[in-house]
Amino acid sequence: MSMTTYEMARALEQLDEAPEKVMFGKLLNEMGNQSGERIRSAAKQVPIDVLRDIVFQFQQVIESRKGEQIEILAKQLAEQGISPEELQAYLNK
Repeated sequence: MSMTTYEMARALEQLDEAPEKVMFGKLLNEMGNQSGERIRSAAKQVPIDVLRDIVFQFQQVIESRKGEQIEILAKQLAEQGISPEELQAYLNK
């Protein structure tokens, strides 16, 4: 399900009326489903200082969520019977 530019603008307008984190998250997710070319084209319409702030905020979230990925990987490895020590030994080869 792809949103048109109008639908995305309408969603943002609704966000201003009733700031729902879930709606904004869905909008960001939908933006992530767009082609790189389309994202770059839209980003050219945004002031550079705003783009820098957006990128900074996303980098902060990525850093804070690294732990989630590590936990998922650790759980998957444990389910496969691989201990942290075995993984460390493998990585040190």
